[in-house]
Amino acid sequence: MLEFLDRFKKTPVFSVREVEQLYPGFERENLLNWQKKGYIVRIRNGWYSVKGRITIEEHLYWVANKIYHPSYVSLETAFSYYGWIPEAVFTVTSISTRKTQVFDTPVGYFRYSSVKPSLFFGYRLLKTEGYGTKIAEPEKALLDFLYLHPKIATIADLEALRLNLDQMRNDINWEKLSIYCTLFDSTALSKRVQIFKNYFYHAEPA
Repeated sequence: MLEFLDRFKKTPVFSVREVEQLYPGFERENLLNWQKKGYIVRIRNGWYSVKGRITIEEHLYWVANKIYHPSYVSLETAFSYYGWIPEAVFTVTSISTRKTQVFDTPVGYFRYSSVKPSLFFGYRLLKTEGYGTKIAEPEKALLDFLYLHPKIATIADLEALRLNLDQMRNDINWEKLSIYCTLFDSTALSKRVQIFKNYFYHAEPA
């Protein structure tokens, strides 16, 4: 068991499939017993973590990528990571090509918003402890948010988000955002992007 824990505490989350690949003939009942004894935590069906292994926010991003695949971190969680919003985000928000889904787990709450496969792009790898976590680029995080929040229709709606525009000015490449927006092929999104630009360029600097 100690060898098992040493091996799998190297990653924030591991799957039953990974265990069986490394230990042919492994009895799944062991996982249940170790869970009862508090050595490991069950995240969701087929996914576990060594207890105490998840210690920083980026570990949760990795968990989000793994337990519902394919997916990448975006929306409010990406806003928080880039320093665009003042509030702490207690739900890890992601984009996936699979159906919209939520998981309430012992290590956190995970929400996945569904998009069509052609919109699954614009993410980069965030390197943490030797592994790469998929997180939206700044431009794609903003577009994902505007695309999935059709009620944002006025500058007042954007003001209510209390965005850190100074930080966004440092992060956003408007040429890239324009190219990405074209790939969405959405007139409604283009209109919301224009509303955001009006707000972005006319807001008073902090």
